Amino acid sequence: MTEELNLSELFSNFVNFVARNSRILIMIVLITVIGIVAFQKLKPTIYETKAICMSGVAEYERQEQIEDLSQRTAIDLVNFLKINIDNEDYQQLSALLGVDIEIANTVKDIEAEQLYQQDMDEKFYALNKFEVTLVLSDNSIIEDVQDGLIYYFNNNKFIMSYYEEYKKYCNNLINDINSEIESLASFREQANSQLSLGLTNTLTGKNKSLSNEIIALSHVREDIIINKKLLKPLLFVQDFAKVEQKEDDVLLWGLLGGVLSFILGLFIALVKEVKTR
Repeated sequence: MTEELNLSELFSNFVNFVARNSRILIMIVLITVIGIVAFQKLKPTIYETKAICMSGVAEYERQEQIEDLSQRTAIDLVNFLKINIDNEDYQQLSALLGVDIEIANTVKDIEAEQLYQQDMDEKFYALNKFEVTLVLSDNSIIEDVQDGLIYYFNNNKFIMSYYEEYKKYCNNLINDINSEIESLASFREQANSQLSLGLTNTLTGKNKSLSNEIIALSHVREDIIINKKLLKPLLFVQDFAKVEQKEDDVLLWGLLGGVLSFILGLFIALVKEVKTR
């Protein structure tokens, strides 16, 4: 019973304290909230967008896809651009992306992160894709920056030397497979010609084995052709979203500022009352 009375008295004293100092508390909270809203509205416009990318660099380097290693080189190359952005070296950023310096000036941040997928055992493993977050002050140049990233990868000497060797390797392998298929097909035709007329449409024994080998080699060849077309230095699986809504945290910062300013007002009011006693 005594505890209930103490809590009731404490709450009553707090309410009376707030009522006595309501004017100063309201003034401090209003000044803080108005200042935050004004700052949020007057600060430079910022847009944030994301894209999903993949790169064939890991395949060029013959890396084993262990944990987050599959796209690590490509991710590091994208994040390297943050050095120029943080140092406001937009001249160098313009040269790397192959865009006008006016476009480079609008890029405020860029960050790449590896994408993961969770399996049935609740373990995460790296995908062959990564996400790029782009922050800029002009949403009309998103496509220019996207093209600039492709230019950046395509003009990297390290990547392109690997890429050229990778394409040569694929072409040589495709030619070898084509030659092997032609040899197997020729051998099968010779074997068929030795069979009687009634059995030429039936694949048995060596002919059946040869047919399976040809199909297997054809599958391998198609996989190589697809990878050669797909595994480019940088490929956008999903382009940067065309955002129209700017980043605006007025409500969040307004609420936070209101709460903190109210606490500050209570402290100021308490000091004021102590001094007047």
